[in-house]
Amino acid sequence: MDKFSGPEDIFNELVEQSKDSWLLGLVAFALIEEQRIEWMKHQKEYNKKLPTSDEVKNWYEQQPEGVLLRAKDDAEARLKDYSNETLNAIIEDQRKEVEQGIIVSELREIKKFWPQFGVNLAGGFVSALLFAIALTIIAFFVINDTSPSKIGFKLREQVEVNND
Repeated sequence: MDKFSGPEDIFNELVEQSKDSWLLGLVAFALIEEQRIEWMKHQKEYNKKLPTSDEVKNWYEQQPEGVLLRAKDDAEARLKDYSNETLNAIIEDQRKEVEQGIIVSELREIKKFWPQFGVNLAGGFVSALLFAIALTIIAFFVINDTSPSKIGFKLREQVEVNND
């Protein structure tokens, strides 16, 4: 296409007949329309009036086909920048969620620590008490030496003393 007669031709070229992504075409079309709006603002500023429809049509006809390539390249760069910003924002949000999840889980573990500490302390006290009781019983038997042979010997002595 040699000349563009209006936005319909550019839209058709960039979006409807393009082999590129329709989103890329729409952004490129928006960039060309942004150029037209800037041109119209410039015309209003210096000529004190907006351009007529014939002047706008003339502006479209003066656009070379290279304007489409520049608009596509610029659109691709802007979409890449946007996708990188979006990806970085998503990664940052995920990082914050992971950090908060780790912090919350650690706080929950701390809350679980004290009750578990109490249970462990009570268990340790009970086991130490049982061990002390077992040692006391063993010490009693060792000190009193109540072996079966000694008991038998003492009983025999008592019987002999009573028989005499």
